[in-house]
Amino acid sequence: MKRIITAPRALFVLFFTLFCLTAAFATETSLNVMAAYYIPHHWGYQETGFASPNYSMISGASGQRDLGSTWGGAEAKAAFSISERVPFFVGEGPLFSGNSIKGKFTFELSPVSVNGIGQISFTPIAFLVFDTGAGIGTGWSIGPFRGLGLNLPTGDDIDLTNFGGAVWGVWGAGTFQFDFAAVAPGQWNHIVLLATAKVEYKAFTGATADQAWLWEADQADNFNGAKFLSTFVLAYQMPLKLNLVGVLFESEEYLGSVREKSTIASGGWGSDFRILQVGALANIELGKKDSLAVLGQFKLRPDWTDATTQSRYFGFRVYEGAYWYFNRVAFSYTHTF
Repeated sequence: MKRIITAPRALFVLFFTLFCLTAAFATETSLNVMAAYYIPHHWGYQETGFASPNYSMISGASGQRDLGSTWGGAEAKAAFSISERVPFFVGEGPLFSGNSIKGKFTFELSPVSVNGIGQISFTPIAFLVFDTGAGIGTGWSIGPFRGLGLNLPTGDDIDLTNFGGAVWGVWGAGTFQFDFAAVAPGQWNHIVLLATAKVEYKAFTGATADQAWLWEADQADNFNGAKFLSTFVLAYQMPLKLNLVGVLFESEEYLGSVREKSTIASGGWGSDFRILQVGALANIELGKKDSLAVLGQFKLRPDWTDATTQSRYFGFRVYEGAYWYFNRVAFSYTHTF
């Protein structure tokens, strides 16, 4: 327990230091406002392969969950960032002239949570970027909107805990980036590829190692532990107001002991399942300092047996396959000061 309590305190010290440094020397500040609409469905119940959008609801009895929604879901978050980029080990030529270290601090606020995030990025060569960072936050609930709570096997609902602890995390990532215009110059030759691999450890101080928890209105299937995440983007940049269109692919899976809690092979709910997302994205330049990104995504999640899919606690569900569904339409507005 001592280890869990100490880590968030260390993160607060780290964030305060980063904030002071970036505030004193910041060359860029920005405001980002994100909103998303989630399309309702029945979570694969009596369907195979694809869960079609459905605005009806199947009510659950005691110890069960409702399937679907009559209106869907919504998400909103605002983030204020300050950052500073410093040249570091700069060399001659296009591969090394942009070498730098960038420090960034972000303050996030949503209707049910608040977060502080610090990040340091190192670019040793034009096509590689290494990131490391840490974040900490807490949450609360307002009406049907849930920010933070424990998901215990007992009871008919999640144990919501307003400001009941801190959700903290640390991560390291590496990104390969390539622009075709670097080898074939031209304003219409910007075919861009980005590939990111990331390892992240995240924990809730109000949960023990075996307790699941809810964070920012998610599926409440989080455990204190490490995840591997990957992101791939293939996009085309244009000298137009619509300056980027592309495809985004993401994956997410647990590592270590969490991965072995209830595996697919053991007939459990699929702690070793790899969640996938794929979607189309576009970015519109609204002005020199303003832009709007639009994203539509499909998602792959576990499909549980029809007999167990309504169990309120996901640990009681039995994996039988996977299904895709239309997850969300998201909008992200950014203003640079």
